[in-house]
Formats: sequence, C-alpha cells, structure tokens
Amino acid sequence: MKRLLIAVLFLSMFLLPAHSQALSCEEPPPPEIAYDEYDAVIIGTVEKISESMSAKTMTVRVEKSFKGVDREIITVKEDLTWGQSQLHSSLLFFLNKEGENWVHPLCSPTTADTDLADAVFADKEELALQSAENNPTGWQLAILLGAILAVSAGALQKIRR
Repeated sequence: MKRLLIAVLFLSMFLLPAHSQALSCEEPPPPEIAYDEYDAVIIGTVEKISESMSAKTMTVRVEKSFKGVDREIITVKEDLTWGQSQLHSSLLFFLNKEGENWVHPLCSPTTADTDLADAVFADKEELALQSAENNPTGWQLAILLGAILAVSAGALQKIRR
C-alpha cells in the first residue's frame, strides 16, 4: 500500500500542471509615451457592442481625436475574453490598425479618465472629424450614379433625334 501511494504521488508530479497563468500585462506606459506606440489616440463613447466567437465589435462615437482617426464613428475590435469596454462608457482609447480594422489591444493604457487627455495632449493638434452624416453610404452613391446615368442617357437620346 505504501508503494502504491509513493507511485501515485510520483506520477502526480508529472501529470498535474505546474501552475496556470492568467493574463498579466506589464505596467502600461504613461500616455505621453503610449502616444508614440499606438496608431490612434481618441476619446470616444461605446455606442454599440456585438459579440462573435472570439471578439467584440464596438461602434465608437469619436469625441476627440489626437492621432490616427478622422471619422466621427468608427468600428473597433476587442478580445471577447479580456476586453473590458462597456456599453455607453466614455474612454481615452489607445488603438492599433490591423489592415483596415481598428483594434483595441489587450494591454493598452486605455482609461476612463478622459480629462487626462486634455492635460497630456494639450500640445497635440486635435484632428478634424468627418461627420457620419457627410459620409455617403453605398446606396446613396448608387442612387447618385443612377441619376447621373439617367440624365446622361436622356441627353444622349435628345442629341440623336
């Protein structure tokens, strides 16, 4: 019996994991250093969140952009498990661009202290934002193109007569 107990203890040392690890980020850099490390720095409010298998897709209304973003409304992807953005929260975001997508990285120094931006980025020029209403959507462009083609076709028929 004693030998069996020693054998089980010996085997358990190899079969059980040594330790598990949770996500741990190193201390985030201060905002003035993080400004250079990220593709975009904005103050925005999360207006909508949709979830897929591995990511949250957030619609963010940009209030101020200090770097990288020139649109009033953007879409941002965030890790589903570790991301902590909440609906209707106003945040100072530090974002990266991956292809055409804005991504909120896991260990970015994003904070709810939006007043920090005015103090730290006072020397940075705030970017002008293109209003969401001024950006034509696909169907608006299709209607405009259709109208131009219809007028052109009518003018061409008049010329041929």
